[in-house]
Amino acid sequence: MPFYSFNGPKLAGFGRIVFNITPYDRLIRMATFSVEETQFGAPGSQNYHKAKVGLDLYFSTKKMNNPLNQMVYGNYIAASDLFQIVKLGEKAKMLSYFQVGYKLEKISIMNPFSLSASLESHDSYHKASAEFSYRCSYNGKSKGLDMRLFTGTMLNNVSDVPFYSLSPAGRGGREQYLYEGTYPDRFGVFPTTFGSRQMTLSEGGLVSPENDSIGYSRWLISLSLTTSLPGIASKIPIKPFVNIMLNDHGAGLGHKSLFFYEAGLKAGIWNFFEIYVPLIVSGNIESITGSFKDRIRFILKLDSFKKLKLNRAVAN
Repeated sequence: MPFYSFNGPKLAGFGRIVFNITPYDRLIRMATFSVEETQFGAPGSQNYHKAKVGLDLYFSTKKMNNPLNQMVYGNYIAASDLFQIVKLGEKAKMLSYFQVGYKLEKISIMNPFSLSASLESHDSYHKASAEFSYRCSYNGKSKGLDMRLFTGTMLNNVSDVPFYSLSPAGRGGREQYLYEGTYPDRFGVFPTTFGSRQMTLSEGGLVSPENDSIGYSRWLISLSLTTSLPGIASKIPIKPFVNIMLNDHGAGLGHKSLFFYEAGLKAGIWNFFEIYVPLIVSGNIESITGSFKDRIRFILKLDSFKKLKLNRAVAN
């Protein structure tokens, strides 16, 4: 996916090479080795870089029609120091990260689920997390009650960089130290531009932008619920959602509660573009964000087509 900058003679973009091995009648059904490289513009007339080497191992099942899939993965990532770019305005050096994980999922039309556990390591921190997602299907395909339960903890953290810890709310581009996703306005300051409202929902799962205000967490537990509208109204691309989060510290300013919640509506094209509008929030969130218009954010998944293709390949 090459790009060329007219502001300066620079080549930018994203590249990925994948090699699949499919041994016959073995414990490993498919092994996927991948190499990725990313380079895009960053503040300070420089580029940020990311290189990733990954290995995914998919296990065989005893029955051909078994809807359960198991896999383990390992990644080595080298990425530009985001803290130097965003906070210090310096020329960023490359940092190393390691990830290992396990995933069990049921890929089906009705009641799919996934269970995953992961470890992430860096010179200055180690963290562990687990996530369970489940859809209670009703009203046909891709409709129902979606549930996501997440828990995570910092096993060790001696870094002064705040965003290495667990994120209570969705991460914007300026918080993605591993540069996940595709962000047209990755370094925009919230909420000065429309693009700065883009986020990736992970970890704590709150939509309201409170990371910079309450800080990141040493541990947290979160539950997210999203449901389709009942009956014929389910054809309208609007879904109510509720997010609940408990972490190790409160918001301060008289709001010391460790419990946060929000409820609202989301709309859009599922798995590609979704806009979230939290309408009801707990007092500790309201004390930080103020008006609901300052809580509106969106998700843009330009890589969703690649993931759809990969899931079909795994299912086959």
